[in-house]
Amino acid sequence: MKKAILYSFLALVLLNSCSGPEGPEGPQGPEGISVFSNVLEVSVDFRESNNYEVLLDFPSDWIVYEADLVMVYLSYETISDSSGPINVWRALPQTLLTNEGLLQYNFDHTYKDIRLFMQADYDLNLTTAADRENQVFKIAVIPAQYSDLLPHLEELSEFDFDYFSSN
Repeated sequence: MKKAILYSFLALVLLNSCSGPEGPEGPQGPEGISVFSNVLEVSVDFRESNNYEVLLDFPSDWIVYEADLVMVYLSYETISDSSGPINVWRALPQTLLTNEGLLQYNFDHTYKDIRLFMQADYDLNLTTAADRENQVFKIAVIPAQYSDLLPHLEELSEFDFDYFSSN
């Protein structure tokens, strides 16, 4: 036991006493990408003159890739709190039952822009100003990449399935 402690102590002293000059700094690596989501809140008015749709370009300082995920939320209501008003968000598409019928807020997007629009099973001219004006949306762009780098299901082995099912 004493020998084991002695050898451990000697190994610790020898490893600790090794020193030398610091090597040169390595080359600068490639610039990484942001792994943070970008979020934007906008207030829009849907009118007959804009065909009840709004086309928004993503901010110029955002880099949006084809594989990125875009999510949109509607500020459905505001509740009171001692710290101030709190928005209640609902994911699009969002369908509302109005006196005239079904009204839906929806969106589509490219990697350059996003289109917010209204659809209904009735004439949109009949929608109320409260349903058309000052509608607040939260737009989130979530970085993603296509799974081309991942193995396809038929390429996975029995070991892979055992590993994933046990974790």
